[in-house]
Amino acid sequence: MKNLILLLLLIYGSIYSQDESTLKEFALRDAKATSQASIDRNLSTILKYTHPQVYDAYGEKQLMDTMNEIFRTMDAQKIKILSSEIDEVSEIKKEGKEYRCLVKNTIKMDFNGRQVTLKSSLFGFYNKKRSHWYFVESNKLIDDPEIKKLFPDFRTDIEIPLDEHIADN
Repeated sequence: MKNLILLLLLIYGSIYSQDESTLKEFALRDAKATSQASIDRNLSTILKYTHPQVYDAYGEKQLMDTMNEIFRTMDAQKIKILSSEIDEVSEIKKEGKEYRCLVKNTIKMDFNGRQVTLKSSLFGFYNKKRSHWYFVESNKLIDDPEIKKLFPDFRTDIEIPLDEHIADN
């Protein structure tokens, strides 16, 4: 009997670890696509990975208009994204009925001739039916009143770090 229980625990652990590994691979794949879309200013790809609650609340047109305005402002202020690298996908956690993770990234920008590095993160929500991760800028889940209205009961055991801005000398 003890051997049977041990065998079942080993099988469960093996299956969960494979699932977690696959979820991490998918999170990395989708985060890289999101990151590259930001550099390329590919709005349709950015929207593809935008959390449905954000998408549904604002709609495609308003989100596209907002992103275009952000890019126009960046151009006017001579801000250019030079690179965006995914540093790490955190441990995958099942919270409630969904899998979640934190994706840490490093964005290097040219800010009117001055190099600036931004260490930030995306909070990932997994859609099991689509094998697809959706993201929200993690700092917005903490301090953006509009996003907090869209996720009023948001709680997580995943530690969300504050964004860090580093001016290169």
